[in-house]
Amino acid sequence: MRRSRLGQSKGLGSKIIFVLVALAFVGSGYLIGRYFLSALLDRPVGGEPVSGQVPDPSGGTEATTVQIQTKPVTLYRVQIGAFSTSENAENAAQAAIAKGVGAAVMSPDPLYKVYCGITGSKEAANKLAQTAQPKLAGSVVAENDNLYVATTEVASRSFTITGPKTQVEAIQSAFVKADTSVQSLLAFWDAQYLGKESQVVISSMESELSALKSELESMTVDESLKTAHSGAVKIVSELALAAQGAKEAAGGDSSKVALGTSTFVKSIDSYIQELKKLSP
Repeated sequence: MRRSRLGQSKGLGSKIIFVLVALAFVGSGYLIGRYFLSALLDRPVGGEPVSGQVPDPSGGTEATTVQIQTKPVTLYRVQIGAFSTSENAENAAQAAIAKGVGAAVMSPDPLYKVYCGITGSKEAANKLAQTAQPKLAGSVVAENDNLYVATTEVASRSFTITGPKTQVEAIQSAFVKADTSVQSLLAFWDAQYLGKESQVVISSMESELSALKSELESMTVDESLKTAHSGAVKIVSELALAAQGAKEAAGGDSSKVALGTSTFVKSIDSYIQELKKLSP
């Protein structure tokens, strides 16, 4: 009887050991399988671990379509005169500059109009007109004539572009930056004409626009993006010059104020004309 019980006890112990070993193997297999499955899910094809965003497998070359929409803006343009030929308009602009008043010719509509400044508020435009008019008397305007303040609504423009993702995003960013830069420059010149301290950080804006200009110019864009890219380069380049002119004008030198004003008028003209090409 004792042997039988002893044999049963040994048999039971063997079974328990077998079960424990089997469970150990199952557990090890589960952990190993989980590890390899996790590794497969957390690693891209190249085998590098993922941190943050998953890299674009197309390298930014996959076609993407985005809609670009600019913001509407109200401009107050101080007009010196309107001429039937560009030559007469340019002569008037140069005569104004010789008198210490910044001026530039904008695209015909159909007349060639000469402006000595563009502002974002009527108050600033009227102040500019009052300041510039005595300086121009006897040259391009009669002594008893007042400069004309023309209100212009630049409508919102909307258009879509399609092309490689990285190129599309760069062009989209350029138009967004152009929008904010136009508003900032208008605010700067409003403060300048009203004799107030500007809150716009012009040096920072100039650096950003210059860097954006270099980035755009270094791009070799897809054929489908050439028109939008060309427009973005033109607008950003002109605004970068306008920001530089504003930075120099901030010192109060009258000659630099005149030059900065002329550059800003030209940049606004480019902004309007390039947007018309993209969204007639």
